[in-house]
Amino acid sequence: MSFTAQACSHLASQVQPSTRPPKGQHPAHYQAHGRLYRAIVSLPTSMCERDRPLQERWVFFDCPHSEMPHARIEALLALAWNIDTTAWCSNGLIYNIASASDLIAQGDADDDTALFECAWGGPDGTQHVSPHDVDYFCTPRVRAGLELALLQAHLGAVLEGGAA
Repeated sequence: MSFTAQACSHLASQVQPSTRPPKGQHPAHYQAHGRLYRAIVSLPTSMCERDRPLQERWVFFDCPHSEMPHARIEALLALAWNIDTTAWCSNGLIYNIASASDLIAQGDADDDTALFECAWGGPDGTQHVSPHDVDYFCTPRVRAGLELALLQAHLGAVLEGGAA
C-alpha cells in the first residue's frame, strides 16, 4: 500500500458516496434542485437580426422557489440585455414559462433533450431549437448539462439522417 493510501485510508471510510440523481431525474434539472425554468422570448424588432425579422430566444434561468418566475425572467433580461422589459410577460413577449421538470414530463424524450423541442411530427419528426437561439442564466454546471443535451439532440438528428 502506498504512503498516500495509508495516510488517507481512515478518511476513505468517512467519505459518503457521491449523490446521484434518482432514477427518472434528469441531470440539468436535478443539478438545479428543481429551480430551472425555460421561457420563450419574442424579441422586439429593434433586437432582431436583419435577416430574421421575427426572432425568438429560448431562455433557461434559475428561479428560487420563493420568487415568481415571471418577475424573475423580466428582471434577468432587463439586466443582461440592458433594456426595459417591464410587462413583457403580460404583453406576451415572454411566454411559455415552465419548469424544466414539467417540460420533460410532457415531452417525447425522457432526457434533457425534451427541453429543446420546438416542433413535432411531420416528415422530419421532432425538431430542436438552434443553439444560436438559446440563452442561459443558471450555474455553469447546469449550463454545461443543457448545452450537452442540445448537442446530443442535434447530433442524434444528423446521425439518424435528419436535418439539424
